[in-house]
Amino acid sequence: MSTLAGETHPLRFLQQENARLTRENQLLTDEVQALRRYVRVLQRLQHIIHRFTPEQDILSLLDQTLQSAMTLLDATDASLMLIDEESDELVFVLVHGAVRETLPGYRIDRQEGIAGWAAEHNQPVVVNNVRADPRFLPEPDERFHFETHSLIAVPLTARGKVLGVIEVLNKRSREGFTNDEASLLSILATLSASALDYAASVETETK
Repeated sequence: MSTLAGETHPLRFLQQENARLTRENQLLTDEVQALRRYVRVLQRLQHIIHRFTPEQDILSLLDQTLQSAMTLLDATDASLMLIDEESDELVFVLVHGAVRETLPGYRIDRQEGIAGWAAEHNQPVVVNNVRADPRFLPEPDERFHFETHSLIAVPLTARGKVLGVIEVLNKRSREGFTNDEASLLSILATLSASALDYAASVETETK
């Protein structure tokens, strides 16, 4: 017996439902794995923060926070830049990933690039195709034989003043970075900026 036009055959319906449930199950599995990763990283950060004292090496604290950001956002590279007020430049202070040994100390104008935009506007930026973004500055990639595909740039801000920028680069998965992940990175940036500001104020008081 033939079926009416527009009707869905029961077998086809079950196949479609099975495919839909499989997709939903994979999404839930991915979300659970991401949440577990977030919890592990946040627990590690909590431990780091509890151990922080003004006498501790602030660079060590920031370096651990940067490593946590890479793990949290499933990225291959990350950097922390601070503003040099005298030269009006952003200076790469801490770097993780492929150019960890060569990029520290490199300087760019504080208003150049996507990082410069984040610092100038005091806003986080998510870019999943940097080559299509007119703010992208290609010179560091060219000079250090690196290839940036995607990034999140978040300003380091304490008491209303921008101290620098944290960048997390090159998401491992194909989906790209999200605004929710930018919010997570902003939390880490706030912790880093507060620690920097606190350490600087303690040093000033002891002089």
